[in-house]
Amino acid sequence: MGKTTRRWGADRALLDDQEARRRLLDAASNCIVRRGNTQIRMAEVADEAGVVRSTVYRYFSSRDELLLALLLLRIDHALEALVGSLTDPDDAVRSIPELMMGPVGSIPGNPLNEALMSSESTALTTALEIGSEQIVDVILRHYGRLFERWQASGQLHGDLDRRETARWLHAAALFLVAPAWRHRPAADKKRFVEQYLTRALVP
Repeated sequence: MGKTTRRWGADRALLDDQEARRRLLDAASNCIVRRGNTQIRMAEVADEAGVVRSTVYRYFSSRDELLLALLLLRIDHALEALVGSLTDPDDAVRSIPELMMGPVGSIPGNPLNEALMSSESTALTTALEIGSEQIVDVILRHYGRLFERWQASGQLHGDLDRRETARWLHAAALFLVAPAWRHRPAADKKRFVEQYLTRALVP
């Protein structure tokens, strides 16, 4: 059987669901960058994508679901690239700060990331809450093998639960990109990671 297709808008060519979702997420990204925050409306996304609003709701039941899908996609791509670029993935002490500072350092200079993490992006809070476990799933998918190797080699406390570790790293990253810390020097953030994260995780 071929892939299930649905009409794109009222009179566009038929698209598969994955392509339709990608186009809507691209449209949402454009709207977020233009506004400078996540306080977008579904009608804006529809206009940007060139479809009727009901088409957006066909794929995303709410703005929160749309924002969460965008976050999950960006986190997935970012962490895949980050793990692939680790200087020495077998060295936990060296890698943990890189895993933390990568996402933290990706905010400044990136218009979409800056808009997503803007202090005015109150809509993001709900998306983060409803999708917290899905975000942890993505983190664990990319970091899980690292945790397993580090524990096997004695570089990570053996009694640490890997899911809880992924959840803690996610919470710490959100803390470092929050308005109170976002503009602190990178050296301060790295020192925080080394003193309060790496020391807690590595024997």
